[in-house]
Amino acid sequence: MAKYPRIKIINGEKYFFRFDMDLRIQHIFLAGTVVILVLSGMPLKFSDASWAPYLYSMFGGITMAPTVHKVTGAIMLLLFGYHLFWIAKVIYKNHYLPMKREGTYSTKAFLMRILKLPMVPNKKDLRDIIDLMKYLFYFTNVRPNGDEYTWKEKFDYWAPFWGMFIIGASGVIIWNKELFTQIIPGEVINFLLIAHSDEALLAGLFLFIWHWYNVHFSTSVFPMGTVFLTGYLNEELMREEHYDYYVKVMKEEGYEKEILPPHGGGHAPSCSDYSSKDDDGDTSSDTVSELEASDELAKEGGTAA
Repeated sequence: MAKYPRIKIINGEKYFFRFDMDLRIQHIFLAGTVVILVLSGMPLKFSDASWAPYLYSMFGGITMAPTVHKVTGAIMLLLFGYHLFWIAKVIYKNHYLPMKREGTYSTKAFLMRILKLPMVPNKKDLRDIIDLMKYLFYFTNVRPNGDEYTWKEKFDYWAPFWGMFIIGASGVIIWNKELFTQIIPGEVINFLLIAHSDEALLAGLFLFIWHWYNVHFSTSVFPMGTVFLTGYLNEELMREEHYDYYVKVMKEEGYEKEILPPHGGGHAPSCSDYSSKDDDGDTSSDTVSELEASDELAKEGGTAA
């Protein structure tokens, strides 16, 4: 039996695997360090604000807060280093070695395989963003179906990923400015201080508003999404956010006859994607009619009424 089955049934409810224990622990450390760094760093950026002294005193004031900030920053950088190692290990084990064994390895083929990984942005993400804008501005009433990872999740991942280089590098240099001013002009330290604090503010706003809303405060998951703790997402949320991937996994795991329609409406699946059965085991004519109408609307570009 797989350590993490793709579909786990608990009390009759289906749950779909998303993240293993390793990734969940990494996420918890990242979340904890981000919160501490923001709370201990923002009082310096906004030192003239009335709330700054009170918040800074929570971390021991001028005698302790800088140490807390530096130690926490060091932990985050170690975590990021481990994450880079984890990525390399997964790519080596799941992609490089299989290609070598199959005799299909070439630099071009390997790079193309990497570019097709689920977390790498692709053309579907661009189409989904455009289709979502059409849906939000009432040009259509058909919402895009999400894949294994949606464009929002990829944005959630890659924005902090690249920001880590700016915050990490500038933080290390500012921390050891006496050493680095022997190598680089002192003016650069001032620029790095601005870059460090502004990138940190942007990252904090992004995570506390965009990320927290999508994973904790939206009406679908409020008061808290639990996938970062359990590693599994329930069927309702899979149908709402990842319908294309939901259908794929259900078919591959032998639950093809139990595939349900998208949750939340606005999607336009085909009748072959799932079957809704009545008490006698026959496909409901009302459901089929609704699906046919939805398909027809999707073909016509279906504007909202």
